[in-house]
Amino acid sequence: MNWHMLISGLFIVVLKIVGMTLFLLYFPQILGENKASFTSTERYGTVCPRGWDLHEGRCFFLSTSELSWNKSRDFCEAEGSSLALVNTPAKLEFLQDRTGAEKYFIGLLYQHAEEGWYWIDNSMFNGNIVNQRLHFNCVTIGLTKTYDAASCDVNYRWICEKRAT
Repeated sequence: MNWHMLISGLFIVVLKIVGMTLFLLYFPQILGENKASFTSTERYGTVCPRGWDLHEGRCFFLSTSELSWNKSRDFCEAEGSSLALVNTPAKLEFLQDRTGAEKYFIGLLYQHAEEGWYWIDNSMFNGNIVNQRLHFNCVTIGLTKTYDAASCDVNYRWICEKRAT
């Protein structure tokens, strides 16, 4: 048996393994430096912007900083989205799994003229709001497994939502 051929073949296999490992480790970072602004999701052709999570054809962004409700709404609008309409049990569960021990503004507001809670798309809210107090006209989720009334002027994190493309 030719030992030189065996050692050469083994050397090539090791080089391929090391090369593939380095490629897999650094490829995502290389894409990030090239400003790839979208990440693909589990369905072909469906994408969310980088840093957004996909759920049932919708993209969700959970902030890491805090703003008032109005400034949170403005941020979402600047991103081509809106504050999240957490209007199904599946959406609530999906987002609650991601919020951890933080409170997040969503797109639910007390409308004084209608004397009720409405989503920012003007649809009526049919659930239960806890912690209702005078001047608590906005709603947060997270920290607890409920919709919590909150002051719109206090800074909290927020959740944006938009359709996946």
